[in-house]
Amino acid sequence: MEILITKGKNRNTLTCKRRYGTITSMNLGPDIPNHDIAHYVVEKEFKLENGFYGNVKSGMPIEDLSDKEIIKNLDSETWLSEIMARNLQSIGSGAAKTEQFIELVNWETQNSKEMKIPNMSLITVKKMKADFDQLCKKWGLIPENGELKLIFE
Repeated sequence: MEILITKGKNRNTLTCKRRYGTITSMNLGPDIPNHDIAHYVVEKEFKLENGFYGNVKSGMPIEDLSDKEIIKNLDSETWLSEIMARNLQSIGSGAAKTEQFIELVNWETQNSKEMKIPNMSLITVKKMKADFDQLCKKWGLIPENGELKLIFE
């Protein structure tokens, strides 16, 4: 699946083009789309098939993944993806230390018996942070009406 994040003057747009030809798109608002980039990094690294992009790839419209009534009934891997993306974003912004990522994910998932936490190492976390930082930096250099293109297999 091709992921395009388009930079607008006051709004950014997320567009996903599925392999079989359908497209889903949503206005992200004016903020930097680093949460969407964080989802891409963690879902790709851990091959999460039912995370945000996995659900989009399977046919869900992006809008459905913003609807609280729909997302509360999704697979536990969707929630794991959300927790991991949020914590990657935290270490990317400096709100948490890289060394805290695994502990934070484990703490947030401790009450869920359904979530299958992947094996994580500090080396993997550092790689994800580097990938996240690099993609956010790349986004920062994109001019208005330009796109960040990502491939999610």
